[in-house]
Amino acid sequence: MKKRITIKDIAKELKIHHSTVSRALRNDPRVNEKTRDVVLTYARQHEYQTNMNAVQLRGSSNNAIALIVPNINHNFFSDIISQLTDLAYKKGYVISVFQSNEKYQQEKEIVNTIIKHNFAGVIVSIAKDTTNSDHFLLLRKFGISLVFFDRVCNDILAPKVLVNNFEITSTAVECLINKGYKRIAHLTGVQNINVFYDREQGYRYALDKHKVEYINSMIIDDFSIETGKSIFTQLYNQIEKPDAIISSSIHLTMGIILQARAYGISIPTDLGLITFGTLLSSAIIQPQITSIEQPENEIANIAFELLENLITGNLNVSESVEREVKANIIFRESC
Repeated sequence: MKKRITIKDIAKELKIHHSTVSRALRNDPRVNEKTRDVVLTYARQHEYQTNMNAVQLRGSSNNAIALIVPNINHNFFSDIISQLTDLAYKKGYVISVFQSNEKYQQEKEIVNTIIKHNFAGVIVSIAKDTTNSDHFLLLRKFGISLVFFDRVCNDILAPKVLVNNFEITSTAVECLINKGYKRIAHLTGVQNINVFYDREQGYRYALDKHKVEYINSMIIDDFSIETGKSIFTQLYNQIEKPDAIISSSIHLTMGIILQARAYGISIPTDLGLITFGTLLSSAIIQPQITSIEQPENEIANIAFELLENLITGNLNVSESVEREVKANIIFRESC
């Protein structure tokens, strides 16, 4: 069996202190670039592997990052996971992905697990059931860095990466109005989540700005194809039916399209449609779906940069940092 080389083995061979080797392996900025490159090259050549048991005994796992998302199956979050795991690998961090399944209690238990295993930092987008943020305050108590993205806790002082949901929803409404649509319905999520609250406010702002009287906003708890079908049926059983829909979920949108076909409703002739998020199929199916697309790569890069700066001490935990990225509307055939 091949003997695992240790930090002390590397230090002895390179004739430097073992603490310098340890810092270099964690990309600590206190180590100069030349020394770090020598250490990393030697470690790669000799297949150095971090001994996590030893790390835990020392009371530190400074290269371990936790990522908490509400739903791994959501395209937006799966893309973020892919981007962040790639960034972590390149920077010498190990990333563990946790799914809250949109449940507050599960999110709390995940945070407790993170504290027990002494992660260096956490990047999180909160569950839709989360209305109390006390469990995230515990992370600071134990010296664990925290960054929010997309869905955030507004009452916690921590770096946040946000999307221009108010602005982009307002723009989407105005685009539909300018195309001649007069009865625009809005499908969004629970209002305790900043993302869905901002979209709702953007929707109402644009209608008020253009003095449009028809307001039909539906707050939805479950973003699924079956729910999309059900919502479409509810909308088309109303006396005043919408002539356009803005949907907060591509899965809801797929259900709407399927049910519209069953009703003989033509998109975009009878119904304009804009959705948040995209799937490969949204550019293939007929008609192609106009979508609001969020820059997942930019979100992941900013979130990781902020967390790394917290971990290395280049960003003070008491600093209030909010970075907003811009979503864009990709116009296709559905409106």
